Amino acid sequence: MPNEKGRAPSYRFLYSRGPFLTTLPAVGVALLLGAAFLAAPPMGTDLAAQVARAAFVERHGYLPIDLGWYGGVNQFGYSLLTAGLGATLGVPVLGVLAALVGTAAFGWLLARHRAPRPVLGGVLGAVVLVGNLVSGRITFAVGLALGLLALCAISAERPGRLLRLALAALLAATATWASPVAGLFVGLAGGAILLAGLRRADPPPARATDAHQDDADQDDAHPADADQDDAHPADVDRAGMGRPAGQPAGSPGRRLVGGWWSDRPLAESLVLCLAPALALVPMALLFGNGGTQPFSVESMKANVALAVVVLLVLPRRLRVLRIGALLTVLLLVAAYHLPSPIGSNSLRLTMLFAVPLVAAFAVLPPRLGRGGARSPVWLAALLAALVWWQPPVMLDDLGRAGSVETSARFYQPLVDELARRQPVGRIEVVPLRDHWESTYLPPEVPLARGWERQVDSDRNAIFYAGELTADRYAEWLRREAVSHVALAPDSPPDRWGRTEAALIKGDLPYLREVWRDPTWRLYAVVDPTPLVAAPGRLLSADQAAVRFTVDTPGEVTVRVRWSRWLSLSGPAGCVAPGDASSVTVRAPTTGEYELSSALRPTGHCRPAHP
Repeated sequence: MPNEKGRAPSYRFLYSRGPFLTTLPAVGVALLLGAAFLAAPPMGTDLAAQVARAAFVERHGYLPIDLGWYGGVNQFGYSLLTAGLGATLGVPVLGVLAALVGTAAFGWLLARHRAPRPVLGGVLGAVVLVGNLVSGRITFAVGLALGLLALCAISAERPGRLLRLALAALLAATATWASPVAGLFVGLAGGAILLAGLRRADPPPARATDAHQDDADQDDAHPADADQDDAHPADVDRAGMGRPAGQPAGSPGRRLVGGWWSDRPLAESLVLCLAPALALVPMALLFGNGGTQPFSVESMKANVALAVVVLLVLPRRLRVLRIGALLTVLLLVAAYHLPSPIGSNSLRLTMLFAVPLVAAFAVLPPRLGRGGARSPVWLAALLAALVWWQPPVMLDDLGRAGSVETSARFYQPLVDELARRQPVGRIEVVPLRDHWESTYLPPEVPLARGWERQVDSDRNAIFYAGELTADRYAEWLRREAVSHVALAPDSPPDRWGRTEAALIKGDLPYLREVWRDPTWRLYAVVDPTPLVAAPGRLLSADQAAVRFTVDTPGEVTVRVRWSRWLSLSGPAGCVAPGDASSVTVRAPTTGEYELSSALRPTGHCRPAHP
């Protein structure tokens, strides 16, 4: 309610305690929810991939190529950091720690930049950041926490500016190495800060009497206390939310080129833009797996609408956040129309931050009801509508917590049968809804598929585009050197595995059932393509290596995908690229060979000179 002077109510009681105490309620909520997450059974569609990658590092160290998925997939193309951290700390614990750090950083930023409702926004931020773990997005949680810390670094008053810039650059780069998607979002934040400060025409000369009014007009000003006496005690003219550090109020800003001016700190915004890009380029060139992330038009439209709502309800003075919402719309549209590894990952920005930012900053015109912009009724209604429109926590993932498919016991009979039949080479398991087959089977036998959607849609496009026919499926099985196919007929498959499951249940002539139990059916592929072709003979294959013997000197085709990180050991010989799904081992002598990977690989064939 307005006070006796007609002003909106004061929030001095929050700011007088400082950002640290203002953040405590959110951290407390995150701590309670994180403890509940640790006590709960496994949940989330992405958790299996996180656990699988951590387990790979725990078993095999930092080998760059996991041969247990997709004929070889680069571990460091997904994240440079989180598999090792997950192996050390445990994946769920790592996720909770990341959510706690992210909550503290987000709450601190709300208080630092004088959100009208920092406690409410921070608490809802805690809910969505821990809710992110419900879907198993641990890698993204780590990158997001580091990205929020980068924003804190440029927002802080201490230490000195150069040290803050260096720290922000390091944190932004590390966020990208942890999760390229998080790095993209950090770059978007930097772009919003940069664009919010641009002015086309020369600004009018400053007047001494304008100083206090200019302070009130900064984008990070309290939406309702532009001229109040209870201003935030901190200097908020850092962090790209206000004018450059050291620039006096009312100053004209910094001249750029072509008549453009900036009234914001360029160095801070450029650090946030450039550090993720500079970190991502070598990561993609050295370790990138490529591929395309699917993105439905329905999801794109829903999240564009969510970003537009955020844009409309934020005060006009909050140029950084409003431009950020506009850039988010552009990102969503571009991610839908331009095939890339980003795809539907782009919607995480709106899913996670729309509700907390609206709760913290939103203001509507006073004519909308009694109490105007501060009325809790419209705010509660708006937040409820946003949560209903696009839930920030995936309720389906929460409802499937502890399903039987998350347990190793579910897969053990199949593992035992495959062990009895070794060496079997590569097998196809029709992917289950939460993909735990990608965690429990590869330590024993390589899979034709795995759990990285971008790689799957690229290398196994028959499951995503066009009609999956029996002939196309047979061709794919032979191309990928699949010897056996496993199906759990009573368990729900992944959405892109439903047609495959239906085909197999229809008694395909090139699949012969060789074993079954109450849960699994195992089929042998008739006349399969061998994983190791003659004159080689397969001895064993797992996540780390393919081991084979050569009985007659010659060239041996091995059905793994070429990578610069592949390494060959044996009595002699070398390895070279073959076709798109194989390599060629030139074995001049008989004996046992091992094809693995290393950061310092050996055994590559020298390129032929004309």
